[in-house]
Amino acid sequence: MAYTADAVSLLVYLVDALPEAADRVFAEAEAGETIVQVPSTALAEVLYSVAHDKDVRGVTLSGTPEDARQALVGNGPVSVAPVDDAELAEYAQVVEEFSIHDALVVASHRAQGTNAIITTDGVIRDAGYETLWG
Repeated sequence: MAYTADAVSLLVYLVDALPEAADRVFAEAEAGETIVQVPSTALAEVLYSVAHDKDVRGVTLSGTPEDARQALVGNGPVSVAPVDDAELAEYAQVVEEFSIHDALVVASHRAQGTNAIITTDGVIRDAGYETLWG
């Protein structure tokens, strides 16, 4: 199985507050049993949040952006999905119905052919995309 993660799911992962279904997928990815991909734009949002001490679920993010990158990608369960022409072609197809953030996540999901998107975003779910959270 393969999943696309958005910035919110990664931030909640960093503070160890994922709901059961999402936590299970990240645990499977930590064990090498499944794949969690993140668009580079979503990873950039996470690193920005860490740099600016954003609170997530009542927990203040600590550490540096590099610490977060290492925890997620360097030594963690997440791989960065490539941004290539296929993703941009998908983005061009969905950009009118979503925000920039959501369109990039959906485009990555479509281009990579992942099974679902790990997100709290009801807009993506309501548009008919398979999502996973709770």
